Amino acid sequence: MKLTRDQRGLMSSGAVWALYEAFNAGFLVVFAIALGASNTVVGILAALPSLAMVLFELPGAKLVEYLRRKTVFVLGTGLSRLMWVLIILTPYLFKEHTLWFVGGFFFLVRCLEYTADPAWSSWAADLVPDRVRGTFWGYRNMLVGFCGMVASLIGGAFLDLFPKENYTGFAILFGIGMALGLLSTFIQSRVREPEYRDHDHHGFREFFRVDGQFREYCWIMVIFYFGVNLASPFFTAYMLENLGLSYTYFVIIGAIATVARILAHPHFGYVSDRYGDKPIAVISLLGTALVPLAFIFVTKQMLWLIVPMQILSGIAWAGHDLSTWNLLLDLTRKDKRALQVAEFNFLTSIPMIVSPIIGGLLADHASIALLAGIPLVFAIATVVRAIPALLLLRIHEARVGAEYPLGEVFAHVCTIHPFHGMQSAIKIVVKRVRREFDHMHLPYPMKGREPQFRPEKA
Repeated sequence: MKLTRDQRGLMSSGAVWALYEAFNAGFLVVFAIALGASNTVVGILAALPSLAMVLFELPGAKLVEYLRRKTVFVLGTGLSRLMWVLIILTPYLFKEHTLWFVGGFFFLVRCLEYTADPAWSSWAADLVPDRVRGTFWGYRNMLVGFCGMVASLIGGAFLDLFPKENYTGFAILFGIGMALGLLSTFIQSRVREPEYRDHDHHGFREFFRVDGQFREYCWIMVIFYFGVNLASPFFTAYMLENLGLSYTYFVIIGAIATVARILAHPHFGYVSDRYGDKPIAVISLLGTALVPLAFIFVTKQMLWLIVPMQILSGIAWAGHDLSTWNLLLDLTRKDKRALQVAEFNFLTSIPMIVSPIIGGLLADHASIALLAGIPLVFAIATVVRAIPALLLLRIHEARVGAEYPLGEVFAHVCTIHPFHGMQSAIKIVVKRVRREFDHMHLPYPMKGREPQFRPEKA
């Protein structure tokens, strides 16, 4: 796939953003645990980004009506990344109620970040044609995942150089991440902004007027993200406290999932371009539901189980990343995309505010039958995540214009096609040879007889 200059910029900014996110937000819960956070406090910290999204997605969408998307993005992300200075200084300036100040400053970071989100979403969507959307975002997600994995490994090994009660390692790590975040903003600012038609002034009521398949998709994902945030914040606490992993082993375990995610992205991109986004979403959401269930059986004595569980997690979330994003673009109108993306993020963030707090309270105080603490939260999250996967069957597949049997698509998801890379390589060689013949003004000997590669029949 040949990329334009703007698409390369979109790739590069995403790669650097992944380094920033891994160094900073990726280690925030670890930082909080080092400061003495309980499961309830971890749940509150996990809820703050969703609260910020609920409060600031609408203002971000409204700003696009008055300002260029690039302006909104640069101001929002630039200021948010500078705010990490306050988090870095918190343990040294605020000896009492340190966790509350960390949470408050992190909340401000996310508020500014999500103000820029509708602008970036519609801007990025305009840069990628529909016909190659699955492939492009598959490779971009792969690049983002790889960079995030490398940063996590470096960060975990770096933090293990310092005593756990010493915050200097976190300060240095967050400082480097902040610089990388600002670099990502600069790279994205160099990308061309296509002409955008949504400068109509949308009223407050219009923001809450969600209809058609888009409305159904929103409510399905509301349920799913409730289940996601019910359990997700506590995987870190479970591995560090229940399983007793060091920072280095913790990030290595995370890297296993990231590698699986990276390797799966291009394959999901190929399958989604051929079979559509809905079946991939159904399969991947069911896969994410199995992850917390499987973690219930991971103990210090059965620690090896965490490896296949992380592989499953990486593959499932790769499919989720690609398919749910493409479905959102399929179901939104181009001339109202910033507004509708803000609507989607607003609605799906509401349960993500409540669910981690509920999860933290359950982990600290509840027990049902033989389950208690974090394993109980994992069991409940499994059920809640599985329900939306079945409800997605009601959504119409828009991008490929056809509905394929779920079993057929699942078979292709589970099948590795080793000849695709070879076929692509042969095509590239043929094109280069032909270009050389054209450059020398010689007749191409195979004109009209180039090798043709067609997808295998189902």
